[in-house]
Amino acid sequence: MEKTILNKLPVPTFRWLGVNGVEHEIKKYETKNVSVSADKDIIRNDVTESSKFTIDAQNGETSEVVQYIKSSGEISLATEINVHNGAKVRLVQVFENETGAVSEVAAKVDENAVFELVQVYLGGEKTVSEIKTELAGRSAAFTADIGYRLTGEDKLDINLIAEHFGKKSTSEITVNGVLEDTAEKTFKGTIDFKTGAKAAKGSEKENVLLLDSRVKNRTVPLILCAEEDMEGSHGASIGKLDENHIFYMKSRGISEEKIYELAARSRLMQVISKIGDDQTKARISEALQWGEEDE
Repeated sequence: MEKTILNKLPVPTFRWLGVNGVEHEIKKYETKNVSVSADKDIIRNDVTESSKFTIDAQNGETSEVVQYIKSSGEISLATEINVHNGAKVRLVQVFENETGAVSEVAAKVDENAVFELVQVYLGGEKTVSEIKTELAGRSAAFTADIGYRLTGEDKLDINLIAEHFGKKSTSEITVNGVLEDTAEKTFKGTIDFKTGAKAAKGSEKENVLLLDSRVKNRTVPLILCAEEDMEGSHGASIGKLDENHIFYMKSRGISEEKIYELAARSRLMQVISKIGDDQTKARISEALQWGEEDE
């Protein structure tokens, strides 16, 4: 095995911050190649081994592609997506891999096309995830809804880059997460307005709930701009539960443990609700041990 640097920040910052990239040992995998034609409403894939997916949506096609990643060992996943004129693809990725994974999503979105990404991370010893979306055409649109719940010694590093080339292209990135115990998470979100992306708009926001003083969180929002006629915004909300809120719920007979659980569930549900496939939602609820009385 050899070590390499993954999830490189497009514009490096101070090295001591530890966000310019993540060092990872690269293993040699036997990779399964999967070609997906986005000609069905919902396409489900169980990913149990290292795989490379190619998803192609022709003009006007609409589809939701689900990848449920669950394996007894670390795996490598690469997903290439081409969303042609007027097409719409929603990619749902659920990571329930205890030992971690290396994932890469590379998407190209053409004129009047839409790419929606929904990701749910349910732990993982070490998960490295990179998302790079090229908004190539006029009025191309990209939305990302990402949720994570990390406990124990889980580690997650996400590097998301939205490149605006097309005029009036749009990107909207929303991240909701919960950190417990000694979990660690780094999220780097970059919106890059290229020359010629006139009237383009991009926004990103992360909401992080800290349920333990030992967790480590790094949030790095970044906007790059080579075009004057654009609109970009970013923000982050990071903190613990409000003490007044806890006191109020306790006064209504709710235990502190239940209060924290409800708060964590609320964060994840904001992302899970974006999934259109009920079967996948039920599978996530089972993995989180949410019973019917908790729905």
